[in-house]
Amino acid sequence: MNESKVKNRIAWTAQIILAVLFTVAAAGKLISRPQWIEIFRKWGFPDRFYLLIGALEILGAVGLLIPRLAGYAACGLIILMIGAAATHLVNGEGLQVLRPVVFLLLLAIVVYVRRPWTFKQNE
Repeated sequence: MNESKVKNRIAWTAQIILAVLFTVAAAGKLISRPQWIEIFRKWGFPDRFYLLIGALEILGAVGLLIPRLAGYAACGLIILMIGAAATHLVNGEGLQVLRPVVFLLLLAIVVYVRRPWTFKQNE
C-alpha cells in the first residue's frame, strides 16, 4: 500500500471517529439537556448559546463525512475546540482541556491530509 493510501485511510478513520464524537456531543446540547444548560450558564455564556455550539458541532460532523468539505469542516471545528479549551482553562477546569486538545490533534490530521486549499477535482 502506498503512502497516500495510508494517509487517506488514517484521515477517513479520524473523520468517522470525530463525526461520531461531535454528533454525540451536539445531541446533548441540541435537545437542551439540563446539564448543558447549567454548564453554559456557569461559564457565563448567554442563554441558548449551547444550541449554537451544538448546531456548529453537528454541521462540522456532517462536513467531515463529505470529501469536498472535510478539510473546511475540520478547520471550523478546530476553531470550536480552541474555544472549548480556552473556556476550560479560564474556568479552572484544567484536566477538562484534554478532550478538546485530543480532538484538535485528530482534526489537525484531517486538515493536513485533506488540505482544503489544494483540493483537486479528481479526488
